Amino acid sequence: MQMFFLQFLNGLQLSMLIFLLAAGLTLIFGLMDILNLAHGAFFTMGAYAGWLVSRMTGSYWAALLIGPLVPFALGALLQSAVLQPLVKRGRSTHLDLALLTFGLLFATAGTVEYFFGSSFYSIPTPAILSGRIAMLGIDYPVYRLFVIGVGLGVALLLSLVIDRTLIGATLRAGVDNREMVTALGININVVFVIVFGCGAALAGFAGVIAAPIMSVYSQMGIGIVVTTFVVVVVGGLGNLKGSFYGALFVGMTDTMAQAYLPEAELFAIYVLLVGMMIFRPQGLFGSTGRVA
Repeated sequence: MQMFFLQFLNGLQLSMLIFLLAAGLTLIFGLMDILNLAHGAFFTMGAYAGWLVSRMTGSYWAALLIGPLVPFALGALLQSAVLQPLVKRGRSTHLDLALLTFGLLFATAGTVEYFFGSSFYSIPTPAILSGRIAMLGIDYPVYRLFVIGVGLGVALLLSLVIDRTLIGATLRAGVDNREMVTALGININVVFVIVFGCGAALAGFAGVIAAPIMSVYSQMGIGIVVTTFVVVVVGGLGNLKGSFYGALFVGMTDTMAQAYLPEAELFAIYVLLVGMMIFRPQGLFGSTGRVA
């Protein structure tokens, strides 16, 4: 029972970390219909920015605050200077944008490795989160509980913003009828830039959060972006609620496979993906273009 509870907590922690990535990707896809394969690059940028800030200031909290600002700025720049012009020129199909952002993912990994090398770095866990807490007969790291709490908090905050605020109403209206939103005097292009930047910032935030657990290295965004896309597909494309539950399914499947079926660890989540595509191809909460 203790072993199962330990793996359950590990699965929940992994699920919340993946959700932070999937939430940003879902916002971008749900609003702008962009398959952003560069999302892992923003994860890497945030992690390295946080590591640099931590090394200069010695503060984890400064890293957590400043690290996501770098992917936010670069994401907003990518949307305004590259993706929007492509849309205006008619080069906005999924294939065009997927190829572009896929190239950016590997270009970022190569650039980071050129400047920082292939070494592994880490952001030290703050003293207040560095201990362990006794729970049902096990000692569990406080920092991992912090990751779980942050993921749940972000999920609640995003849900409230999208469902209960004017900003969320504008986003939903932009998804359903962009022409109507433009006719109301709202600059939809500015909305897109901000949302893309916020989605990139969430990925960077996840990178900083993950750094004390996963370490920081040049290829860290490549592997996890695949897992993130599995979450988005399982949950339902463009659906924030689906991303949350999809992250739970994928995180728990991966963790339990490692613990109880180690020989199936490498393909367990892909079996889940194949099963979902066969029996429910629209995903758990498949939508027709809404972000919530």
